[in-house]
This record gives sequence, structure tokens and C-alpha cells, in this order.
Amino acid sequence: MHVTPLTWITRALWVLLPFTLGALLGDAAAEASTAGADTALGVAVAAWAVWVLGLFALFVLLPDALVALRVVAPLPLLAGAVAAVAQTPGALGWIGLAVAAAVAVLSMSADVGSDFVNGSSYGDEHRVALRPPTALLVGPIEAVWAGTAVPLPVAVVLGVSRQWAGAAVLGVVGVGLALVGFRALSRLARRWLVLVPAGITVVDPMALAEPILLRRTSIARLGPAPADTDALDLTVGAGGLILQVDLSTPVELVPAPSRRGAVAEPQEVAAVLVAPSRPGELLRLAESRRIAVARR
Repeated sequence: MHVTPLTWITRALWVLLPFTLGALLGDAAAEASTAGADTALGVAVAAWAVWVLGLFALFVLLPDALVALRVVAPLPLLAGAVAAVAQTPGALGWIGLAVAAAVAVLSMSADVGSDFVNGSSYGDEHRVALRPPTALLVGPIEAVWAGTAVPLPVAVVLGVSRQWAGAAVLGVVGVGLALVGFRALSRLARRWLVLVPAGITVVDPMALAEPILLRRTSIARLGPAPADTDALDLTVGAGGLILQVDLSTPVELVPAPSRRGAVAEPQEVAAVLVAPSRPGELLRLAESRRIAVARR
């Protein structure tokens, strides 16, 4: 499948990390510990493990690989920042920090995410990811990421440094947190609009009990939502540009239950609101598939 230039740039920058950030991490680990050799070796083992996992994820264009990439991508920047506090970076170290920052930003971009989301698509379909709820962006997602990404590399460092008790405890806790966190992040990454020959399928377990198909022949308008709209909100609180799909023929859907154990009632609606991560791409693709698009 087609891979965007930003994904190739992310891959190239990831390959450069050992040659730019590696020396800073090793020197800082040795400098900060009285058992320098063991600690430096532990940092090296953990860093290489993270790097190999990230490299593998970057070349496996699947939604789960995107989650894995976004879990490990900020770790080099975090480790580099800690190392920079322990020891002032040289020129190469500063370059490594810049490369790590670029990798972290690019891996979270919608353009790179689109390549992974569409890696498992099949036939004549194209997926456009949906934005996460705004309430999760500052605090909850970062907390889940920290629990998923940080404990296991630290456990590796402790284990190689022969701090067996700490490594064992953190390893067991880290595995549990990683499994729970990965599952939660995967749920966020598997929310999308799917353009198919018959129309647009909304796949969002956070908003809907089951996917719905908005038929191309029933879509009267797809475009930015009016300020005074009364369409059914399927954005689950996402921010940014909200698009509205107006239907000439109402469709029946079942919203996701508001709480565990609750039973949601089917609703018949003539318009819905969605929050694609790349609204311009969705409108362009919809237009190319003869869906009625209004850009204003």
C-alpha cells in the first residue's frame, strides 16, 4: 500500500536514534551511578529493546502496531531529557534530543496514523480515524501511557543491574499495566469512518453499540456542522472541526450504553455529527466517491 512521506521520515529518524541519542544515554547512566558499568549496560539493553520494538512497529502497518509505536515513541525523548539533567549533552546529544522529539511528534500525527489505520483495510475501502474525546487528551491518556510504557524498561534496567527484588516487582506490575493500558489505547485507535462503495460506515464502540452504514444514496450532505445543529452527536466530546452527515432517509442506530449494564434504546436519526482526525481528507475522498459534499 501507499506510505506517506511522513511515515518514511519517521522511520529514518528512528533509525538515527542509536547514533545520536545513544551516547548521551550511556554516558549519563554511567555518570549517575556508582555501579556505572551495570547501570550503563541496563540502560543499553532497555534502550535497544525499545528501539527494536519501535522499528518493528514502524514497518508493520496495522492498528495494533500504531498503538505499540505510540507507546514507545516518547520513551527516547523522556530518557534523553533525564540523561540531559544528569549530564550536559554535547552537540551529538542535542541532535539526538531533537531527533527524539521529532519522532515523538510525528508518531502522534494523523498523517502517520492514517497509514497504520489503513494497513488492515481491504477491498475498495478507506479508513479515516476519529479524534479522541477532548476530556481524555490532558491527563487520562498520559497516565495510561505512563503505566503502559515506563515500568517495563525500568524493570529491565534494574534486572541487568542485579537489583532483583525491584526488577521482579516492577516487572510483574509492569506486565499487568501494559496489558490493561494497551487494550485501552487500542480501543481508542480502532475508531474510524470507513468509506466503502455503498457509503460511509461509522465504526466507534465509544459512540455506537454496533457499526452503522450511512448509504451513499441517502447522504444528502456531508460538511461542517452548523452552529445550531440538532443532529445526533457521535463525537463523544471530541474537539476540532465537526462534520455533519445529513440523510434523506433516516437510519436506525443504537448508541453505546452510557454506563456498564445499561440498555441503550434504538434511535432513528436523520443527521449525525462525527469528528474525523483529517476532515479535509474525508471530504476529498467522499467527493471522489460521488457523495454530496458541502465544504461550508
